[in-house]
Amino acid sequence: MKLRFLPPILCFLIAIFSFSCSTDSDSDTKEPEIPVVKDQYNYIALRNDGTLFSIGDNSGIVTSIGKVPGLEFNTIFNTVTSSPTHTYIYEAWFDPIEGRIFKLNKETYQSEKIILNFPEEFGDNPGIMAMDWDETNQELIGVVRQEFDVPSFGGPIKIVRINPVTFEFTVLQNININSQGYKEVYSSQLIGQKLYISASKDNKVDHTDLLEIDLNEKTFKLLPQEDTETGLLNLGYIPGTQKLFGFAPILNSSYMGAVRPYVYNINDEEMEEISTASNISAIQFAHKTFYNSQIDKFIGLIAKEGFNLYSFDPNTNKFSFSSIENPEDLSTMIAIISVKKL
Repeated sequence: MKLRFLPPILCFLIAIFSFSCSTDSDSDTKEPEIPVVKDQYNYIALRNDGTLFSIGDNSGIVTSIGKVPGLEFNTIFNTVTSSPTHTYIYEAWFDPIEGRIFKLNKETYQSEKIILNFPEEFGDNPGIMAMDWDETNQELIGVVRQEFDVPSFGGPIKIVRINPVTFEFTVLQNININSQGYKEVYSSQLIGQKLYISASKDNKVDHTDLLEIDLNEKTFKLLPQEDTETGLLNLGYIPGTQKLFGFAPILNSSYMGAVRPYVYNINDEEMEEISTASNISAIQFAHKTFYNSQIDKFIGLIAKEGFNLYSFDPNTNKFSFSSIENPEDLSTMIAIISVKKL
């Protein structure tokens, strides 16, 4: 038999074709690239034992970033309030009985613990139920109950001003919300020199009234909440307006802790229900709602098929949710207190 050889040029073309087919086959089986989720902000969350976490606004990734030294377990979340430079946190301590304010630097997270000396008129076991930063007067506004751990005692609940350097108290006379039967304060917001608080006469979060306290006139009044069976909690202030944002518990819901968001117009004393397009539940009721002034949105933690970070834009009434990827270290005793731009 006579062997016949292919011309060299034909061999070269066959080799090129084979290599091309092999390359195309390899590219067809290559795994698709997973897009990288980038965060624009890290939200700082405080757990009741003083542990601090950062939560990515888009990724939902939770990272432990430290702890407030000396803050043990009894953080009163509605006292957490911030000046431009510091966050102030109150903890009630019972052995020995004392009230503590932790002054946390918002940039370095270094903190200072201050043991408070309450005025004698508050007795042996007073405590701060709510606290807000007064930017106009550069001081703290507090709501103090005489017997902090005994709501049924019936002692006075008064408004105080607290110097943020000396931590000395000035009691506003002629204001005692307990005189009207109120025993508990769950949330508060200061607008100008008027303090708005969610207060209860029976220590139940689903029976709260919205009170307006005029710090200059030293008077207070009850605001109507006719569009809800319960009352607004987790109050937030919409800057540049006379409006509050908050959540009202839903009675007889099959969802534990179910809530519905509202915007309250103080000028006309009317409420507007906000649609979330899904069922949501509160993580906890006794705190303020954090406002990110850099993007003009409220940010918080909510339960919706697990832990979620939500944002609410008061300009468009739009809600959006980002699921928390690793919520294992979070708890129901936690709240957003600050933000870091990345």
